[in-house]
Amino acid sequence: MRPILFFAAVVLMLSSCSTPKNTAQFYQTYKNEPGVTNFKLPGWLVWLGGGLVYNSIQEDGSRAALRIARKVGKMRLLASENATVIPPQEINAFLGHIKQNGFDDLLSVRSGGSTVNFMVNDRRGKIRNLLILVNDEDGFVFLDLKTRIKYQEITELINYFIQKSKEEDEKEKEEAEEDTPRA
Repeated sequence: MRPILFFAAVVLMLSSCSTPKNTAQFYQTYKNEPGVTNFKLPGWLVWLGGGLVYNSIQEDGSRAALRIARKVGKMRLLASENATVIPPQEINAFLGHIKQNGFDDLLSVRSGGSTVNFMVNDRRGKIRNLLILVNDEDGFVFLDLKTRIKYQEITELINYFIQKSKEEDEKEKEEAEEDTPRA
């Protein structure tokens, strides 16, 4: 009876340790693989850099985007020009695990052999984690952002850019009408 329990415990441990269960584990597992470039930026540095740039920019659109960028904390980036470094079945298993642990698809785009996934882990109307995965035949990109962005702020930013685009279109239309000769 003991060998069966021991075997079951070993199988359980191996199955739980084989695939990373969260973004930090995924980053730690693959950051030292050959052909993988990794980059980690602490949250305080992102906040400080955003604040310095914010004060030097005068354009309203850039300032609006930087207000949201200042709410980004720690950043983790993995990039590889060789897609075989991280096997697709490992990526799919990782996506399954993080979906079970609170991540939801925000946007998923598939075109040919390329897949782009935007996934979020949110709580009380704020995006706590934003995960961007780009996977195609030529490479792989993993970007994990710790954030405190509210959905309302994203909506306001999108509405700002839509309104600005409409104003530019109207201005171009007025200029085109002024340039056309009248009989």
